[in-house]
Amino acid sequence: MNTELRILTKRNSLLFISFFSLYLGYMLGNRLLVCFGFGLLFLLFFTWHAAHNFFHEFKASRNHYPRTFEEAELRIAIHLVPGTKIPIYMLEVVDLFPPGDAWHVRALVPVRLDMSAGVELEYNAICTRRRGIYVLGPLEIIAADPLGIHVCRTQIPEITDLLVCPKAPLLSLYEVLGDGTLSHVGVETLLRPGHSEEFTSLREYHEGDNPRRIHWPSSARHERFFIKEFREEITTEVSLVLDMHRLALSGLGDVTSIEYIIKAAAAVAQIAIDKGHLVQLFALSDKMQHVPTDGGNRHLITILDRLALLRPRGDEHFEDGLEEVMPYLKSGSTAILVAAASNIHTGKISPIIRQLMNRRIKTMIILVDDRSFIKFWKDQEEHMKRATPLAELKDVLSREGCSLFLVAKGDDVALKLQMPV
Repeated sequence: MNTELRILTKRNSLLFISFFSLYLGYMLGNRLLVCFGFGLLFLLFFTWHAAHNFFHEFKASRNHYPRTFEEAELRIAIHLVPGTKIPIYMLEVVDLFPPGDAWHVRALVPVRLDMSAGVELEYNAICTRRRGIYVLGPLEIIAADPLGIHVCRTQIPEITDLLVCPKAPLLSLYEVLGDGTLSHVGVETLLRPGHSEEFTSLREYHEGDNPRRIHWPSSARHERFFIKEFREEITTEVSLVLDMHRLALSGLGDVTSIEYIIKAAAAVAQIAIDKGHLVQLFALSDKMQHVPTDGGNRHLITILDRLALLRPRGDEHFEDGLEEVMPYLKSGSTAILVAAASNIHTGKISPIIRQLMNRRIKTMIILVDDRSFIKFWKDQEEHMKRATPLAELKDVLSREGCSLFLVAKGDDVALKLQMPV
């Protein structure tokens, strides 16, 4: 059926009629038929020449924002400028958009396209694919002569990059994180009564207070003990530490444990910066990746850009990379560990948590239950058999004093991050 359709084109039909007219005209000696046949041949040649000249020095460019988010709609503009003075009617443009469901996006230029102005097309496409960097293009241009006899195609190597960032689930509240000191960017320290050398005030002695801090002149004057209070420097810094090892990956396609880890990290980073904290990011894989401490919306974009490109690598356990992170964590700050549950071992993680607690680092752990996803690697079956059972892991981490959150396949990440275990 397709062969028949390709044969019965307008061009082939006109060729048949022209040659038949020439043959019949010569056989019958009919000059009118001969002229008619030559006239059709001239028309075919003229339209063929016009169609093939359409793409002489034809130019096309694509404009769009360099980044967008998962499930977001992106507007793309294509500017077309022909290199010929011959008017082009009903031009068709085919663009490749890999982040969407329909890779081929077709657009029709309904107006005449000429050398004087060119034309700009716009289309909207939804990024249904997961985070990452995508290459858009090339462009395919399809044009026909005014009679639609000859159809010509050309490909223009117009290539642009698009970074699709992870969509951060919106957290309406995250009380365990607390507030920063400035709502617009966060600051390095927050001063409150503590143990530094800067005196702030006096208060009455309570049982358990350090006797060395008794202010004797005031105690003698009021005939009861008073304690000196000093300022303590508490950082408003939040450190996100992600498990990006190979064995942390379970699941297929867009539904994987790594994607849940990324979404949880994006959500926490967004609300931490909204609350006025400084945020830094660590991704532990075959080598540590670090986004230094900063605050504000620009820094949030930097973090999301890095999250968009993270890929699981390396066969180490999550705790193996934490020792490298420890020097970057400030006393009094908050550390948020986001990891696959089967890649954490209680015997290794407990001493690290105690070390963090001793440095007054508030520790929160977001566990992604990778057992609820399809196993991806051949050695994962044995790896999960050796791993600490989830119930035991939750008990150990809770006893260590961590704020614990659990996310499994199919869960609403935003909802689970507001429900401590």
